[in-house]
Amino acid sequence: MASRLRNKTARVSFFAFQDMITTVTGVLMIVMLLLALDIGRRTSSPNASAQAAVKEQLRQAEERLALNLETLRRRQGELNARSNRVFVIPDTDRSGKQPVLVVVSGAGGACSRLGQTNLTEFSGGARRTDFAKLLNRWNASQDRVVFYVRPSGVDHYKKCRELAKERGFTVGSDTAEEDKQYVLAAP
Repeated sequence: MASRLRNKTARVSFFAFQDMITTVTGVLMIVMLLLALDIGRRTSSPNASAQAAVKEQLRQAEERLALNLETLRRRQGELNARSNRVFVIPDTDRSGKQPVLVVVSGAGGACSRLGQTNLTEFSGGARRTDFAKLLNRWNASQDRVVFYVRPSGVDHYKKCRELAKERGFTVGSDTAEEDKQYVLAAP
């Protein structure tokens, strides 16, 4: 009896449903392949106007970087110049004599007075005539000579010190570094 009941029920065929699912899946796969090929083609070759715009932006960025680099180099040079300065503040002298700073190196030297921004340079020849001319302009009763001696100028310093003492100047000295610039400053 049980088998009779089963035979009387209507059977459903899933063949049409399976056919529709397979067809839709195939169509979706073809659409996906076409889209993938189309997208790859468009990104690999942008149009000429977009390329020109990007090149122009790149050129402008390079110009700004070059300008910034030049500004940074200039500021670095200014910073190096400032960091190589040593300000010499002279001790007060009870005699009232004004200090004259003389920086001596192997090739010569430079001198400056308090309140002067420019240096007077002299050569370091064997006859010391340039330094002697400077001493002639100064007054031994009003000026004192303060030597800052670089390692390369020890021999030149000895000759200049002897010449200053012969002329009656009060002489002081200290060591100096080769690469520093010395500036006489007010106390």
